[in-house]
Amino acid sequence: MSLRFIEKNDLANSINYDPTKEFACLLGSPVSHSISPDMHNFSFDKLGIDARYYAIDIKPNELSEIMDDIREVDFLGANVTMPLKTEIIKYLDKLDISSELAGSVNTVVPINGQLVGYTTDGAGFVDSLQEINVNVEGKDILILGAGGAATSIIVELALNKANSITIAKRFNKTLNNVKDFASKVTNKTKCTTSVINIEDNNILKETISKCHILINATPIGMTSNDSLIDKTFLRPSLVVCDLIYEPDMTKLLKDASDVGCKYINGKYMLLYQGARSFRLWTDLSMPIEDVKDKFFS
Repeated sequence: MSLRFIEKNDLANSINYDPTKEFACLLGSPVSHSISPDMHNFSFDKLGIDARYYAIDIKPNELSEIMDDIREVDFLGANVTMPLKTEIIKYLDKLDISSELAGSVNTVVPINGQLVGYTTDGAGFVDSLQEINVNVEGKDILILGAGGAATSIIVELALNKANSITIAKRFNKTLNNVKDFASKVTNKTKCTTSVINIEDNNILKETISKCHILINATPIGMTSNDSLIDKTFLRPSLVVCDLIYEPDMTKLLKDASDVGCKYINGKYMLLYQGARSFRLWTDLSMPIEDVKDKFFS
């Protein structure tokens, strides 16, 4: 059975839709740039799974219609990207603990007739750290930013037994919401989670001097040669992560390299969050090394 939304909006040709195959999809807008279809379709083919993955451009006002369609067909699951990660929750039956704490969903899985929401972004980030042989358990961590990706990562760091997490953000109208989120994480996971002012360099310097891992979850550095962190705040024993992957070396990562830090950008987070979704849908492991060689080398 095909999705009425695809037929109604003449999307079948543009996404090469084949209603005879099982499917998974990416919902959000814009999605045309996403590597997810290539990554998942390559994995389906590699493992002999007769399924296709489609990127479907969906605005918030269209979400209700396609979710109604999805409930009526057999499908493997869906990924969800901006601006739908929070909006989609109202259409789901259950959330896993990570999604519940983060207040966002990036993966939907049909289980026993119900749609269950997960967030694999944070788990994908934690998995990506294996690329540089870093474990988060017992670590003190500073994360810059408190957006959707940041909250998912914070939850997963806490669930993976980080010792403490400090969230650096602007003290603006969302401050109380982030403080409430930090308190919830602390209470649910026993990982001490707090908030500092990202615009106070003295506090940033002091916090970095005491932490093991620094994560940039803001867009600063994506389109300019800027960094929120003074190079002199870095030291060789600090692990520096930037969720930005284009460019692959932001100013923050260049500074980290110069100082002698271990560092990583966000491209492997994309890989590993996709692998987490793939396993939830298929009960099989994505062929990580093959995908890495083809799309991430």
